[in-house]
Amino acid sequence: MLRSINNKKIYFYIFSLFFLTTILNPNFTNSSKDKFFIKNIEIISNDKKIDDIIQSKINHLLSKNILYLKKNLILDELNNLRYLENLNIRKKYPSTVIVKADKTELIAITYINQKKYFLGKNGKFILAKNITTSNQLPIIFGNFEILDFLKLKKELKKNNLDIPIISKYYFHKNKRWDLYLENNIILKLPSKNISSALKIYNEFSNLNKIKSNTLIDLRVKNRIIVNNEWKQLL
Repeated sequence: MLRSINNKKIYFYIFSLFFLTTILNPNFTNSSKDKFFIKNIEIISNDKKIDDIIQSKINHLLSKNILYLKKNLILDELNNLRYLENLNIRKKYPSTVIVKADKTELIAITYINQKKYFLGKNGKFILAKNITTSNQLPIIFGNFEILDFLKLKKELKKNNLDIPIISKYYFHKNKRWDLYLENNIILKLPSKNISSALKIYNEFSNLNKIKSNTLIDLRVKNRIIVNNEWKQLL
């Protein structure tokens, strides 16, 4: 076993030495160098439109030497397309570059300085003019960080609150959320212990039919207030 590993190391060093003494040799022929010019760019994504956009962004790589291609610079360039996620670049010798990327899921809409933005599941604000969607998305109001919203969504999912029924989110200066559900049901959440508050809401909603235009206040620890009236949980 040890001998096999050592043999592999020897072959690797021999190949590396050959590679360095040929490819990087000033006497290396032009015809051989041409073999390493980029001739093909393969795009693999979950959206055909994304393929075309990425292709137009990196077409300038064609005819460049793949040996000197710095993948991190190309990643930086593609990361400017804020609706991408799971970016990966691979060299396929002698002359092909493979780019893998996905279009991120759009999860909400917000407005910043009177401009419309989407929120991506990748944790980025995406200017609405740069991407379209036919999905009905909730609107977020207030001066929030994406991390705040992603944390909230995680808590909602953990407590089995049906996220699609939420049409609006309001983020307040004291770092807490109001949720507007269908039928104009409003949930006022605390700034801390959101999970505990949601458990109380679930317990209450399982025991009571919640009517339209109902205000449910969960800001007081271990209590629930419905339309300004204290409610006792059994």
